Parts: sequence; C-alpha cells; structure tokens
Amino acid sequence: MNALERSIRAHIMRSLRDTSAPPSLDELATAHDTTTDAVREALHSLAAQHRLALRPDTGAIWMAHPFSAVPTDFVVTSGHRSWWANCVWDGFAILGLVGDGWLDTRSPQTGDSIRLTVERGRVTGDAIVHFLVPARHFWDDIGFT
Repeated sequence: MNALERSIRAHIMRSLRDTSAPPSLDELATAHDTTTDAVREALHSLAAQHRLALRPDTGAIWMAHPFSAVPTDFVVTSGHRSWWANCVWDGFAILGLVGDGWLDTRSPQTGDSIRLTVERGRVTGDAIVHFLVPARHFWDDIGFT
C-alpha cells in the first residue's frame, strides 16, 4: 500500500465512522490534492489488496471492513448513531471501534429479530453466532460472505 492509498483508506474509514457514508471520488480527490482518476486507481489497488471492496456494477465503495457503505441486515447502534455492518463479525468490530451498543439482525432460518449487545466491551447473553463460510474463504466471494 503506497502513501496515497494509505491516506485514502484512512479517509474512507474516518468518513464511514463519522458519517456512516463513504466519501465521493470528488471529495477524496480534493482532500488528497489529486485527480478522480488517481483516486479511482488507488481504490482499485486497495480492492485488489482486499483492503476494501468495490461494487461490481458501479465501482463505488461497497465495503471498507468492518463498515458497509450500503444497507445490510446488520445494523449496529451505539448511542444515537448507527452503521451498517457486512456480517455479525463486522458488527462486533464496529462496536470495538465506537464503544458499547448493539447489533440488530434477523435469523436467516426463522426471520426472527436478534439483538446482540456489547456492554463494557463484552458480548452479553447466550446467543450463538455461526459463520457459514470459513474465514480463510471470506474473500472467495466477499459479497456472499
């Protein structure tokens, strides 16, 4: 990862943390005193390194783990703020970054609502989380994972 890529990635992460949305190509270009083409090239390089994921249809920022830039079934809340996560694992990672809160999702089997709560940095309750895809295969199809 070169200096521009590192800086762009940090900018994306701050934006997702602070606003729940990724910055636009224009915002990134302006903030880094470069062109949108250079930003696009950096984003594609970051995606190739598995540092973020781009939408296959538009090339827009899709995921910058643990954050999702698009609505998902995993909504993380801390205080009065909320974010989309890509999965339960990422939801817990967001709470690790922003502090205590909860993750709302649904059972894929029954559709029942599930709330997983983190208090004082620890998951409470007795829920079990199952990862269908082994971690070593997450990037085989990151959109499915």
